[in-house]
Formats: sequence, structure tokens, C-alpha cells
Amino acid sequence: MAVLATHQLSIAVGARRLLTALDATFAPGQIWAVLGANGSGKTSLLHTLAGLRAAADGTVTLDGRELGAWPARQRARHIALLLQGYETEFPATAMELALSGRHPYRQSFAGNDVQDLALARAALAAVGLAEMQMRTLATLSGGERRRAEIAAVLAQDTPVYLLDEPANHLDLPYQLAVLGLYAARARGGALVIMALHDVNLALRFATHALLLCGDGTHRLGATESTITPAALQQVYGCAFHEVRDGRRRYLVPE
Repeated sequence: MAVLATHQLSIAVGARRLLTALDATFAPGQIWAVLGANGSGKTSLLHTLAGLRAAADGTVTLDGRELGAWPARQRARHIALLLQGYETEFPATAMELALSGRHPYRQSFAGNDVQDLALARAALAAVGLAEMQMRTLATLSGGERRRAEIAAVLAQDTPVYLLDEPANHLDLPYQLAVLGLYAARARGGALVIMALHDVNLALRFATHALLLCGDGTHRLGATESTITPAALQQVYGCAFHEVRDGRRRYLVPE
């Protein structure tokens, strides 16, 4: 288990401030949904939390230690990042992509051991690709390719998961299934932070929410009190209507 925290974190692109003075503690067992309009800084925030992007101001810490002080291999054993999209010209198979999640645990030039193979196979099975593990990525559909990318992150088996649009390209049943897999990891003590476009997936799976308003300001807190029609109108610039079915509430743009 690991705690990720930000201290007066600010993120900028050129002269534009995307996020200002974020103080947040992301704890084990929590699922955070990061919501915001296109260009509001969701991806930039995840990359900063992963240590791939420098902050304009402030710091990110992992278990109380500044992220930059962690050796890259050790950091990769604690934090897994699902990118919004992957580009590769190499003819890899789904199994080879899943095994890439095991790179932080290998010694230099060492091959895959029994545990690496078992974790990769289990991850591919979890996302419904057990029968496609030897297929090359070029032969997979967009959704199948996305599930192979998700399998690589699952195989990395870290206490912190940063997910950039994990539901991208997935059919509805797989959206629910994949987010359910990460919810299960959170119940086991992992921390999950995911950027989403679908407000109702956030309501269904997230315990906490961070809303990026696009002007550097933000809101954060428990999902139920943070994702509200008024807050979403500020974030997206359109009105939302709340609907309840007795079990859950849904927010629909008007």
C-alpha cells in the first residue's frame, strides 16, 4: 500500500495555468475520478503524479518522499500509468505487451520468469483476451488493443494505478468490467486515480473526485458531495439534471 500526496501543486502549459495549489492526499483503498473538459489538465496531472512531467510549483510525494528522489525502477514498482494512447511500430503480441508491465521487476537482460508469465496470463484472462494472447497488436480491434494495454498495467501489479481514460474504445460491458477490476484492486488496498469523461462511471465507481475547472481552480472531496449538478456546470459549462432509480443517481446534461 502507498500514499500519494500533493503539496501546493501547480501545473502549467506555457503561460496557461491548468492547476493551482492542489493539496491532496490520495490514500490506499480510494478510487479518485478526475473530471474536466478537454484541455483542463487531466492528462498533465496524471503525468505529473507519475513523475513524467515537472510541476510548475509544489511537490508530489510517495510515502512521504518526493517523487523525484525515487529511483525510476523503484517508482515503477509502486506506480503504474495507463496512457491515453500507445504508439508502437514493433510487431508485438498481446502477451508481449502484457509482459511489458513486468519490466520494473526484471534484472538487466533477464528473461521472463514463472511469476511474470503467470501474472501476464492472468491479466489477459481478466480482460477477456486469454484466447488472443499470441495475436499481434496489428490484428486486434481498437477495443481489444486497449484491453491488452490495460492487461499490461494490471500485470505491473503496483499499489498505485494512474489511469488516463481507461474506458476509451471499450464497449459498455467491458467499460464496467475493466473499472470493476480496478475497484477490486482498490478493495485490496490499492490506490486508483483515473481521468474520465463519463460522469456516471465516476459516480458508479469512484469514492472521491477531483474536478478541474479549466482556469486553474479545482474542487475535491467525496464523490457524493463533490460531483453535483452545480459543480459540473462550472466544469463543463452546461446544465445537468439529476435522476435517481432507487439505487443510484445519474447526472445527465440538459
